[in-house]
Amino acid sequence: MKRVNKFRLRPTKEQEKVLFSLCEMSSVLWNKLNYIRRQLFFEGWFDWKEGVDELYNEFKRILGSATAQQIIRKNNEAWRSFFSLLRLKNQGKLPSHIRKVSPPRYWKDRLLSKRKLMTVIRNDCYRIEEVGGKKWLFLPKGLKIRITGEFKWRGKQGRLEIFYDLTGRWYAVC
Repeated sequence: MKRVNKFRLRPTKEQEKVLFSLCEMSSVLWNKLNYIRRQLFFEGWFDWKEGVDELYNEFKRILGSATAQQIIRKNNEAWRSFFSLLRLKNQGKLPSHIRKVSPPRYWKDRLLSKRKLMTVIRNDCYRIEEVGGKKWLFLPKGLKIRITGEFKWRGKQGRLEIFYDLTGRWYAVC
């Protein structure tokens, strides 16, 4: 289990537009990569490198190379986890609380038929600072967004995941 800090982002209208764009394109990258991998898996074979270089080169100009890299890494982790669970299922050692093993899903809300808005920022590409009693999140592309919430855990800074929830609020988990 990882310990995480969760913050609420308080973007301005202009910052929110940039966040929407960043998260939308991050979802597109995840979904395209996941589509390629799901098709290969259901055809009966799997290649970790299939389509990765093309998608990385396409999206590094839009998202930045570090963000595109992190989304690809997160997708790799999801697929590794799936294959691990599949192996346990075939050995008959699947934990009792897991009933079904399925490939990683798309970043899409099935009820609303819209993409889930989220992105992943590498640990050296952001910082959180407290200035005058207010906390600020500094992101690539010159974004400086006010955040609220308390640090529950200290230590090495991990990757940052930003997402937009169904209530219309932005959150960051690191």
